[in-house]
Amino acid sequence: MTVTVRIQEEPTANCADPPAPPVIPGWFVDRSEVHETVRAVCRGGRSVAITTSLWGAGGFGKTTLATAVCANTRVQRHFRSRVYIVTIGRDVRGRAAIASKVAEVTRFVTGDQTAFEDPDLAGSHLGRLLDRQPRTLVFLDDVWEEAQLRPFLLGGERCVRLVTTRNPELISPDAPRIHVDQMSLEQAFAVLTWNLPPLPAVLASDLLQATGRWALLLRLTNRLIAEQVATAVGVTQAATEVLEQLRSQGPNAFADPDMPWDLDDPQMRSRAVRASIEAATTRLPSGGDRRFAELGIFAEDESIPVPLVILLWKTTGGLTEQKSRSLCRKMERLSLLTITPVDDGRIRLHDVIRDYLRSELGDSALTDVNAQLLDAVGDTLPQASPLTPATLAPERAWWENKDGYLRDHLISHLLAAGRDTQALSVAGDLRWIESRLVSRGANAPQGDLARIPVARAQALAYDLTLVAHLLTPTTPSKAVIAVLHSRLPPHSQWRDQITARQQDPALRPLLANRWPPPDYAGTRLHHPDRAKPVEAVAISADNTWLATGGFDRSVRIWHPSTGNCIALGDHYAAIDPTRRRGHASTVRAVAIARSGTWLATSSDDNSVRIWDPGSGDVSAVLRHTSAVRAVAIAPHSAWLATTSDDQTARVWDRSTQSIRSAFNGHAGAVRSVAISPDATWVATGGDDATVQIWDPSSGEVSLVLGGHTGAVRSVAISPDGAWMASGSEDTTVKIWDPRSGQLSANLEGHSGAVRSVAISPSGTWIATASDDWSVRIWDVASESLISLQRANRPFHSCAWGSEGLVVAGGALGLYLFSLLT
Repeated sequence: MTVTVRIQEEPTANCADPPAPPVIPGWFVDRSEVHETVRAVCRGGRSVAITTSLWGAGGFGKTTLATAVCANTRVQRHFRSRVYIVTIGRDVRGRAAIASKVAEVTRFVTGDQTAFEDPDLAGSHLGRLLDRQPRTLVFLDDVWEEAQLRPFLLGGERCVRLVTTRNPELISPDAPRIHVDQMSLEQAFAVLTWNLPPLPAVLASDLLQATGRWALLLRLTNRLIAEQVATAVGVTQAATEVLEQLRSQGPNAFADPDMPWDLDDPQMRSRAVRASIEAATTRLPSGGDRRFAELGIFAEDESIPVPLVILLWKTTGGLTEQKSRSLCRKMERLSLLTITPVDDGRIRLHDVIRDYLRSELGDSALTDVNAQLLDAVGDTLPQASPLTPATLAPERAWWENKDGYLRDHLISHLLAAGRDTQALSVAGDLRWIESRLVSRGANAPQGDLARIPVARAQALAYDLTLVAHLLTPTTPSKAVIAVLHSRLPPHSQWRDQITARQQDPALRPLLANRWPPPDYAGTRLHHPDRAKPVEAVAISADNTWLATGGFDRSVRIWHPSTGNCIALGDHYAAIDPTRRRGHASTVRAVAIARSGTWLATSSDDNSVRIWDPGSGDVSAVLRHTSAVRAVAIAPHSAWLATTSDDQTARVWDRSTQSIRSAFNGHAGAVRSVAISPDATWVATGGDDATVQIWDPSSGEVSLVLGGHTGAVRSVAISPDGAWMASGSEDTTVKIWDPRSGQLSANLEGHSGAVRSVAISPSGTWIATASDDWSVRIWDVASESLISLQRANRPFHSCAWGSEGLVVAGGALGLYLFSLLT
């Protein structure tokens, strides 16, 4: 019998109806900033793709004001209700987390579920989809960094972005930037006295001064007085007691209480927050302040399930469900948190209050309370069995937990509890990855692994990024698991787990590869577990071996086909004085002689060492007076050039180890060196942002190329010597004519310092490695980017092997990319 099963990619979902306008709280006071922002986002014009920001310190009301803008009738009519509110938050950091957030917004606004591991690619995809949509407003709340915002500004000519942030520099000077500061006297009085009996004018004035007319503190003070009034305490008495607490513990506790305090002073703001919150927590039942502090373990800017809070407080305080819910309600009445009556209840903390709670708990208690939460949840789940004998199994079957919050933040809680090993065992378990893939998409499991700060987790995350574009939703939904199994790299970490999982009848039918797919994504070799971070890399002229140097002070020789380390230069000179072969500090550069019979390395230990790659013996040690940043070997191997932080470049005779010439033209550390094919000129790049061309015989300079605005980290010369390239901390790559000194091309695209530049053997392409976690390939003739490969940490160096192969070293180890096949 033959069974045919059709697996098809699920079509892009149609965008759902726009969300209902947000609800504005009754205590909200209209402010001029709202009307100014409404005018800004509703500006006319052919292209409405503008960005407007509300900026100011935390707790001044930015989010509330922006929410009022979104609910404004004119705004709703202008955008035909297509108004979307998205919270970014401080915790969305790193490429994986940002890409995942962009994917989340894409699903929310357009219904599309395509996954990208690169935030800019994800943002460009969102922009293209927004270009097909009617006019749209996206409110990006609580943006902290430029990297968080940039993907949302790509494309989308009919999309207006409204941003709240504490950093006004994130927004272009051409865009409206509206400052949100303390309230006016009238506005502050309205918030302070909302739903209260009349207050004596002098007392109200004193309270306004004590709160600094800070929106968050005004609301806390109002609720604190209201809670007392509700128990038949007179409003004057209640307000006086609150004022005394604010004055005794607030910013002016040790100064004149009648003097206004400086809202721009973070320490004063912190004292004001502390005084206001502690005044409120005194109204909680016994132990309530401790239970409140424990809420600080939860993720920032997230809705926290009340059942999860109940479980935590049952463990830490022995509270029943009824007492826990009553305590939550009491905290809401005091405006310490908000409660939303959906999904059995969800609470939310203002980030200023969360910061206070975390500082109150302290590092030790944060670890302990996270552990208590995990133990409490874990007790509700079955124990997990290992998938394979060699695999470390999680203690619990976390993939069976159905709570969305805990699925999204389990790894963060494990790390916060100091359970890094358990975090890796969960995030690297195929059962967890499958559940996250089906429920949240390809970015979710990759992001889980990327959060774990160990090389093994980063390597597994990278494997997932390489296949993320293939893991789109399928019908049936579990078919995407079969795609995952068929596409993961066939090394032991995945192969053994996949074999075990494919025995599960629930996953049938499955995809079984009869032979490896020809397009297993770009990495032919990646061994983060076999080497420390790689700072320098070179490949022999016959492409039979690689040499690397790094922060562990060693020089390693690798076989490119097997990935085996076939030789190791000792780095134990500091431990055993009788062994003086190795470097005593970071190895910064590696160069291999064309004959392959020797190589040279430079180090922060102020030395250059010449090695025999077969025996690992050092035949010579050459010295500068400071760290040696770069080394290059002349084509005929008769001499080599070195550069140093001592602001010199030197030419050394290979046979005598003596200095032939020295160059002192740079006004700072000299970072890089390259030698022309005919060995008649040398190019160096330095911290003075220049490239300098000089004669290796005399040390005399012939040209100074001054187009960069940051330190020049790398220079390379074409195989025919007709042109050269330089990479800089200004993020650009420049192509020069070394005869005239003219700039012939400027390659832009990197978002971090360009650490290394290499030219292919044919002179057709340039490879660049950058702190932005990418290796890029550029076509010289068209001056265009033709290939891009990313990792989850910066790249430090790159070199060409045979045409189409690039070897690269970075923070996660050694890579060999087959980029052009």
